[in-house]
Amino acid sequence: MLKECEKACIYSFDGVFLAEVKVVDSEKESMALIFEEEDMDKVNTESVIVFYDGIQGLVTCKCSLSARVKVVGDEMGDLGRAIYKVPCRIDELIGVEQRRIDLKVRVSIPIVLETADELGKVTHIPAKLKDISAGGIGFESIIKLKENQIFSFEFDTDAGNTRLKASVLWVREVAEKGEEPFYRYGSRYFGLSTYQESMVRKFTFQEQLKRRKIQ
Repeated sequence: MLKECEKACIYSFDGVFLAEVKVVDSEKESMALIFEEEDMDKVNTESVIVFYDGIQGLVTCKCSLSARVKVVGDEMGDLGRAIYKVPCRIDELIGVEQRRIDLKVRVSIPIVLETADELGKVTHIPAKLKDISAGGIGFESIIKLKENQIFSFEFDTDAGNTRLKASVLWVREVAEKGEEPFYRYGSRYFGLSTYQESMVRKFTFQEQLKRRKIQ
């Protein structure tokens, strides 16, 4: 079922993120997951797993996990923590989603933009993040920015936080009846590192799974 998979995220049946794991022998029937010690007790023998397949995209399955085996020798986790190999069997395919860069999720998260004015003075602008994808963000603010203006903001997730940099693609003024006008923006990331892209993708994948009703 899997073609080219090296990692996966495990969730409870009600969509709660439990752990991120490595996948070994994904193309074989004897597939296994590599857990760090601190994650072992979070996961049940039957779980929902989203596999990150390099060819197919996101492959979501109901899976059964077997008895764990402690890995010894050179195959240790970060900082030398113990890790475990757990046999995994796919019981049911729930769905497959292609990893498109423009796949986005709707959110409503307050953020503070850091940018520079025409004189180079750094300013901080309150805004609200409205959508996010692996390609960029949409946001709102009462302050007007220019097209191509570069800004950055702190992005906090369950996996950690990082400062993302982006540039404004388009600006649209919104004037709702009886309220002060504000501005809606589309933007794309600027100088996004591999680590940051992975963090953004992980966040969007998890948000998508939360919104998906699992029968």
